Amino acid sequence: MYQVIFIFFIIITLIRGEDYYEILGINKTAGQDEIRRAFKKLAIIHHPDKNSDDPNAHDKFIRLTTAYEVLKDNDLRKKYDLYGEDGLNNSNKKQSYHSWSYYQNSFIYEDDQYVINLEENDYFENVINSESSWFVNFYSPMCSHCHHLAPTWKKIAKLLDGIMKIAVVNCEYDRPLCHRVGIRAYPTLIYFKKNSQHGVHYTEEKSQEAIMRFALDGLNIRIPEISETQWELFLRGNIVMQRPMLIFICGDQQNCFTSDEKLIIAATFDKIIDVKVFTCKNNRYHEKISSNTHAVYLPMHDASSWEPVFFNSMSDINTLIEKLLEQLPSPQELTDKDFDIIKRTEFNAAWLICFYIGDSANLKDLNLQMKKFSINGVNLGKMNCGRNEQICNKLGINRYPVWGMLKPGGAFELNHGKATNNDIMKFVQISVKTTNVWALSAEKALSILQGDNENEVWFLDWYSPWCPPCIRFLSELRRASLEFDASVVHFGTIDCTIHTILCHHHNIQHYPTAMLINGSSTYQFTLQKTAKNIIQFINEKRNPSVIELTSENFHRKLAKKKSKVMWIVDYFAPWCAPCQRLASEWIAVAKSLSSLSFVIVASVDCEAESSLCALQGIRSYPNIRMYPLGSEGLSTIALYNGQRDSLSILTWITNFFPKKIHDLNPSDYQKVLDSKYIWIVDFYLPQCWHCQKMEPEFAIAAQLLEKVKFGRINCNFYMHECAHIKVFPTLILYKPKQKKKNRYNTDNIKITATTAEAIRDEILEIINVRIKRDEL
Repeated sequence: MYQVIFIFFIIITLIRGEDYYEILGINKTAGQDEIRRAFKKLAIIHHPDKNSDDPNAHDKFIRLTTAYEVLKDNDLRKKYDLYGEDGLNNSNKKQSYHSWSYYQNSFIYEDDQYVINLEENDYFENVINSESSWFVNFYSPMCSHCHHLAPTWKKIAKLLDGIMKIAVVNCEYDRPLCHRVGIRAYPTLIYFKKNSQHGVHYTEEKSQEAIMRFALDGLNIRIPEISETQWELFLRGNIVMQRPMLIFICGDQQNCFTSDEKLIIAATFDKIIDVKVFTCKNNRYHEKISSNTHAVYLPMHDASSWEPVFFNSMSDINTLIEKLLEQLPSPQELTDKDFDIIKRTEFNAAWLICFYIGDSANLKDLNLQMKKFSINGVNLGKMNCGRNEQICNKLGINRYPVWGMLKPGGAFELNHGKATNNDIMKFVQISVKTTNVWALSAEKALSILQGDNENEVWFLDWYSPWCPPCIRFLSELRRASLEFDASVVHFGTIDCTIHTILCHHHNIQHYPTAMLINGSSTYQFTLQKTAKNIIQFINEKRNPSVIELTSENFHRKLAKKKSKVMWIVDYFAPWCAPCQRLASEWIAVAKSLSSLSFVIVASVDCEAESSLCALQGIRSYPNIRMYPLGSEGLSTIALYNGQRDSLSILTWITNFFPKKIHDLNPSDYQKVLDSKYIWIVDFYLPQCWHCQKMEPEFAIAAQLLEKVKFGRINCNFYMHECAHIKVFPTLILYKPKQKKKNRYNTDNIKITATTAEAIRDEILEIINVRIKRDEL
């Protein structure tokens, strides 16, 4: 009955054109796996091929595929969440869809609980340099071999659960990632050992046995065999152990575990339980051991009691794993006082803490789940929020169970992902590294906003856990935090579902909202929300390359501009999407021009300075204006109407520089060879992208060096002069002509630098060292 109602709801939704989340029957916190699973179920049900009697089937399915195409793309989903359908600009896009069989076969692994579906961020955050081994299958749903391998891959994932991570990347949906990794055929299987940056390609037979053998051999685990003397000493407890031990018993009449089963146990409990093998010779057993004993567990020594645990009649490896988990100590039960002590005193400790409310049955399941986390260097704890309500409220715990990381140094943050083992492990692996990211209490956030400690700089992220762009931005924030020491800037997150009053008081109207707080100064972060832009934004505020013009300094600085100075100004509005995209490019322009004393790059926030912008006749954003050399004040203005990337803008700006680069023809080039001056010549092709990228850098370098002459040769026109050039662009420095009669200067030096300042430095080094040495 429920399924009938659900399908009816979806059909009505499709007809009414509700929002995209409702069309797919998911909530706004849905991850990519959930989105794909929801679409797969609906696509098969509602495809026009299966509903030929419905005249509206085509329109309904177009609506369904549109919703899916938007929500599966992170950038489009962000635009949709912020601006709705009007923000997508796809009204003119012709919608189409694949055949019914395509949707039936496209989603191979979405419903599997053991196979991990990776996206680009997941791949680089969790696979590369991971504490776990990973086996990744790069596939395409259009590939028949991939479909043939899928059942085998799922079985392997189940067999190796807890031993290594078995994952997949759908290259139809993550083409940039697959291209970056160098995937050229499907399926491609790559195995990553622990703490490795580069994987090993699997090229053998794609059978379950062969792949399993390759994976287990890659673990590189050796299980030592102990002697009879060692066996006796271990059983009596006469040998000090660093960790608990499991000894497999084998013998002539023994039903011993296979070598692979032993390896699986050793890998499952790697660095938690030491695993060894003892072979009974001549059927001589310990008095408590019989031919039915498969293994003996030796716990850590206790001052009061110590007894080995004998596992008898246990031929199933999964049963043995469960029994071993039961033997391990339960995670430590923490109180609010314990939490405070750990935070204040254990500066090098990392704790994964599960906050829960529940009965003993739930706690037993929770203990077993936590014992499966073999996380090196991370302590495991749990806290009952029914008995520690005050600390749980302070930490923002409002759902159960929820997992949090107390990091070395005292920072704390909660996991907003799923509560599956794989998702918790992903959270731990990144969170334990990002010790400079803090989930802020209301008191701490208020203290930062009031500037109570002027020596602290904070980058704040206001977010909501139900907002998908917020969760993506949290990941970018963590990556950015790794680039900064806490002495430079702290990173704080404020959950607006918990600190509602605080967010409302500070007029946080959309999520995520980010800002940099430096004492009493606040700088809104309006760039696209990536780690790269966060890093650039913070560095720019610490050491500005773009001057911020306001009504207070505009007249003093720009309106009184001298003729020997050039100003380039970006008039923008923070809410304007093209302005946001331009912002990082504008900083790159300013940094490229920072070495030129006669060029000043500035910006005006037209939302904050609306009167100023109105007086300048600014009616659209962004508006890029140049106040060139040779003019004073605001008398002359050049408007930029080209593409808004740093290369295009720089190329435009350098065209207004004083002319210092000569376009050389064959006659001019001959004069260069016979010149008494130092020349640097750029051999280029107009259609070459690297040549286009070099053009503004070469122009800036020409302004930096007064005693060097600069020239360019278009190798499309003058092929004879470029015959010796193999790669474009090529920069060659020509020394002054030798004094010997009738001898042209053919001695030249290739310049390898690619940026203006590097070109300058390399030329100066040649002039000051090599030429002087030659003259001597």
